[in-house]
Amino acid sequence: MATYRGRWHGKNRYFGLHYDLHAGKRDTELGRRATPKDLVPMLRLMGCQFVQTDCKGHAGYTSWYSKTPGASVSPGVKRDALKGWRAATRELGLPLHCHYSGIWDAAAGAKHADWCIVGKDGQPRGGGFGASAGQPRNERMCPRSPYLDQLMIPQMLELIDRYGVDGFWVDGEIWAVEPCYCDRCRKAFKEATGIEEPPAEPSDPNWVAWINFTREGFERYVTRYCDAVHAHKPGVLVCSNWLQTFKDPGEPSVPTDWISGDTAWVFGLDSGRCDARFISTRGKHWDLMIWAFTKSGPMTHRANPWTFKPVQMIQQEAAVIAALGGAVAIYETPHGLRNGQLVPWRMRRLRDVGRFVKARRSLCQGSETIPQVAVLHSEHHIHSQPARDLMWNIDTAPVEGATYCLLENHYGVDIMDEWALKPRLGDFPLVVAPEQDNMSDEMVHALKGYLSGGGKLLVSGAAAFRRFGGRFLGVSGGKVEREASYHVSAGDGSVRAFSAAWRMVKPRAAKPFGRLGKTPLLEERLLRGPAATLNKVGKGAVAYVPFDVFRFFAECRYPMVRQFVGELTHALAGEMAIRVDAPTCVDVVLRRKAGRTIIHLINRASGIPNRPNDGTVDEVPPVGPVTVEVKLPKRPASVSLAFEESDFDWKYVARRGKAVATVDKVHIHAAIVVG
Repeated sequence: MATYRGRWHGKNRYFGLHYDLHAGKRDTELGRRATPKDLVPMLRLMGCQFVQTDCKGHAGYTSWYSKTPGASVSPGVKRDALKGWRAATRELGLPLHCHYSGIWDAAAGAKHADWCIVGKDGQPRGGGFGASAGQPRNERMCPRSPYLDQLMIPQMLELIDRYGVDGFWVDGEIWAVEPCYCDRCRKAFKEATGIEEPPAEPSDPNWVAWINFTREGFERYVTRYCDAVHAHKPGVLVCSNWLQTFKDPGEPSVPTDWISGDTAWVFGLDSGRCDARFISTRGKHWDLMIWAFTKSGPMTHRANPWTFKPVQMIQQEAAVIAALGGAVAIYETPHGLRNGQLVPWRMRRLRDVGRFVKARRSLCQGSETIPQVAVLHSEHHIHSQPARDLMWNIDTAPVEGATYCLLENHYGVDIMDEWALKPRLGDFPLVVAPEQDNMSDEMVHALKGYLSGGGKLLVSGAAAFRRFGGRFLGVSGGKVEREASYHVSAGDGSVRAFSAAWRMVKPRAAKPFGRLGKTPLLEERLLRGPAATLNKVGKGAVAYVPFDVFRFFAECRYPMVRQFVGELTHALAGEMAIRVDAPTCVDVVLRRKAGRTIIHLINRASGIPNRPNDGTVDEVPPVGPVTVEVKLPKRPASVSLAFEESDFDWKYVARRGKAVATVDKVHIHAAIVVG
């Protein structure tokens, strides 16, 4: 894998504050309490190590007195908030980044309709930050418009020169981009592809070319402002929110300095499990940003106001990020306060989160993965999708389902695209390709070679038969059932599973695995085809599940589907060098650092789980026991429990060549360290 020398904030910058207001034209008190006198005590109280502050939000107004021609300064600015934040962070020796909304700028759109993304109907595209009822939503900027050269880059350079800011966290970016039908984009698309007219619907055969053209145009736009900032003042850092993350796989060639994204305000723990596992393979410094507040229902649901998250809930989300070596940022905006003031009791609670993160730094920062299971997240598959935009409609369900399913079976999982996986295939005992129907020919060839050398591969989906061939899978292909559901055996029972396509394969060289039936009966009304197959290939083996098992698990999370996958995975790969026996809610992260093996145990349990109208976690109940076995040729020098206190014991079983450790309880995040 390529190594990127992204400049970060230094060894001691791994817990940060992100504060933004999205200043608007109706504000009346911006900056009144954003003075060093107000901010310094609060930043000290929180104990943050870097700060990202409000600069320009999606409404397009600045919360400071911008002098860039064409800038929109909120009429509510009463004191220069950015000047206050810069003075406060300098006093404390903290780096200061600007939260700057890029593609999404409603104020610029109101002034320059010709800068906006144009929909297929010829109307500007928007979302609600600047538009009133009945008014056009001129809010999203076309990456090819003059916006970049006439407003965004000049304003960034102004911020560097006037305030000495240390970086930019650019928001409203890849997730705000849609295909643009303006004359500029139409002409460029024709020149790039030879296609006369851009397609209007994803069903058009030219849509994939159109959406990838949109992606390439956005990447050039980000590259241009990165290059401009770096040329103007080397050392100023740039990040584009969600670029090069889980829904944007592929080589991270755009020259951002670090990777970041703000996780969902509710159920952020679940999405973060995939986000962190993918971003950690990018070869760049990274963080994930946790919302400090949450609410029930949709973001726009007024009847359920925002509320501050319980500390243990934030710590639980932070544990996943920290265990995988990332920095943790906290997004805090006290609702109802628009004057820049921070709330003391909230800062005290975030201090507790910071102490949680800092206590884990020595083992987490700078650690590397211990390869066990790689889940393939093919960029070729993703970029062949007829998605309507560059992020929200990207279909990652099979990869999510595979990751969640394997984690609940207590495997150490990395999510890797083709760019990251191909150079490291031989490092992983097991690779899972979850319904990656359109992976590249090169990836198929590499996976076949991986098996010949002893690798183990699990593939799923009806289309995998065509992709890999019946001879490789050891089956002959029967008919494909559409929109089908059958009962799959698992343990001493069976579970009904649904798949949009279900191939009724017949084992040839492969061995059948599991039964398939029309009813829950395990001995009657069975189908001829098995639930899955296992086939030896060279020195390795391949398991084939001929239906969309991982998409189904992502949708339903049925325990017996997880059990079926766990049984098949064990039959395919056998016993791993590190094995964990724990409650289902315990995730495993396997890392190494300075010659030590680190088995992270993260408890995802919720205090009150049966509450569908609320995603908050009041208290995390401790769970256990957890037993960890590590294959070792000789007795280790030490085995210890880190981060939490619990009854803990270990022994070395020489006849089995294993160190066996038992932890009575895991509260939020503990780790077993083998030295």
